[in-house]
Amino acid sequence: MPRAASVKSPSCTSAPILWRSNRTTSSARTKRPACSNRPALLWIDDYKPGLELYRAMFERAGFKVFTASSGEQGVKLAAANHIDVVVTDYEMPGMNGEAVAAAVKEVDPELPVVLFSGSTVLSPRARDLFDAFCDKAGSRLLLSSTIERMLHKRRNSFLQPHLRAKASDERHRTVA
Repeated sequence: MPRAASVKSPSCTSAPILWRSNRTTSSARTKRPACSNRPALLWIDDYKPGLELYRAMFERAGFKVFTASSGEQGVKLAAANHIDVVVTDYEMPGMNGEAVAAAVKEVDPELPVVLFSGSTVLSPRARDLFDAFCDKAGSRLLLSSTIERMLHKRRNSFLQPHLRAKASDERHRTVA
């Protein structure tokens, strides 16, 4: 269950920060807390003009946008910064979108990853890794609403306690 901490960093003037006590990461590094009320979006795509276009679009919509032109760079940004939603292309040189999603989920299993691609052929593993899919040829309204939905899902996951299995869930008798 999240607990409130009234820690303030020199660059932040925000309200109390929620820290998750049951969070584990694969690296010794911990993520920096969010320093603003603006949600942080990480956009990963090897098409650089598209990166700038979506950065401008979502910054105008109130997001703090990080961009990466490769999967490797995106995973490093996800590990070093507080990110609320990741949007990635699928077909990229080096690390493709499936590998990016797997690496990001290792850093933070609850971080929503949206596949934003023109590719419609995905492996079954890729379908399990992504939280949502948006076609590059689709409407920008659908893209925006998908990102907002993932952001809402992310914020609500911090407020929900993790469910513990009961003996009755595993078909065992509970003896009093």
